[in-house]
Amino acid sequence: MLTTVLSAIFVLGLLVFFHELGHFLAAKRMGIRVERFSLGFPPKMIGKKVGDTEYCISWIPLGGYVSMAGERPDAQSEEEVGKPWEFQSKSVGARAFVIAAGPGANFILAFIIFWLFYATMGVMLVDTTTVGRVDVASPYAAAGLQVGDEILEIDQAAVDTWEDVRERLATGAGASLSLKLRRDGQDRTVQVRYDDGGTAERLGGLDYFRASAVSTVIPDSPAEQAGLRPGDVITSVNGVPVTQWYEMVEQIRVRPGMETTLSWSRNGQSHQVIIIPNTAQDLDRETGDVIDIGQIGITQQDHIKRSPIGIATSAGLAGTQLVAVTFTIVDFVGKLVMGQVSTDSVGGPIAIAQMAGDSARQGASSLFSFMAFLSINLAILNLLPIPALDGGQLLILGVEKVIRRPLSLKYRLVWQQTGMALLLLLMVFVVFNDVTRIFR
Repeated sequence: MLTTVLSAIFVLGLLVFFHELGHFLAAKRMGIRVERFSLGFPPKMIGKKVGDTEYCISWIPLGGYVSMAGERPDAQSEEEVGKPWEFQSKSVGARAFVIAAGPGANFILAFIIFWLFYATMGVMLVDTTTVGRVDVASPYAAAGLQVGDEILEIDQAAVDTWEDVRERLATGAGASLSLKLRRDGQDRTVQVRYDDGGTAERLGGLDYFRASAVSTVIPDSPAEQAGLRPGDVITSVNGVPVTQWYEMVEQIRVRPGMETTLSWSRNGQSHQVIIIPNTAQDLDRETGDVIDIGQIGITQQDHIKRSPIGIATSAGLAGTQLVAVTFTIVDFVGKLVMGQVSTDSVGGPIAIAQMAGDSARQGASSLFSFMAFLSINLAILNLLPIPALDGGQLLILGVEKVIRRPLSLKYRLVWQQTGMALLLLLMVFVVFNDVTRIFR
């Protein structure tokens, strides 16, 4: 529980702080007077005024806020309005830059996390070419590939990792490819013929072998309580034999909160225990609905090796990752608006806290990966054209640019009040979702 709370404070605090830091730096750049920059939310703990800005630390450690001169014209006297250092006195472009800088800072934070991750950890390569799954409807099944085959060459080019295999399959010329395999100690060659030769057909229907071996056991999980240890190889789940990781996961996923017989081997000895998987939530791959799944708290012992890469390559991969995650989130939001995805999948602060805690328990890399993903979420959410969000303010500036005059104070107040009401309803909705999800 303490890990969950501290992780949530750390993640949310850092993300909101970076968001407000973006507004702060942009305001300074545009010559707007920043009256207060607070780390945390009121009440104020300590503060010191430097120049025109009071820098302070406040008691609620969930981010921060920036207060700019002239940001709220309804709270100013007539004598204060129109000063050159005020927010409302700046051009539409300058104000738009300051507003967009908040979400922009969240995108930058995500990029930095991805960049540092690649620069320090390198890229992960799957250090095997052994086939673990063959789709019966794929051209590979038609060519006679079987689980356990080791792919040695593709069109006479040697392959050492699964990334090599995928690259050769995707870039192979012609409507067929020649695969050299090793099966039961003997080499053989098969010809794989494709219908359309597209990338989806070439990369689909084939996956590598993933042993059902345990890499790590999460503390206080059902797996730890059952006595599992790293290196154990799970052999059956509720009487169903398993040899690969995905087979084991499929059997455990369908048994949330149910007594399940788990068998495994350790140093040649067999073990068996009754285990009750924890209930977690996931998205149904077909419907997009939130469903309950079973988890026992282990990670897989995969064929992974890390290959170091340079700073420039790391930056390129970080940019690619940022774009990919952004498009994934935008696509999800679009499906949510169109009703193609259930609103049950929308989570709030409780869900975020739980995911932050789960990520922290899996290690620092998992926590920071979650932070990067959430930072992009925060940026996109703030860019939505909803009153009181950054996107709503940008929409107002766009209207002012078109009509070539500022909107009246009356309309701006109505817009802000409407936005606050919508945000309050949204907060109630996501918290309700979080609470009902706990008691399902």
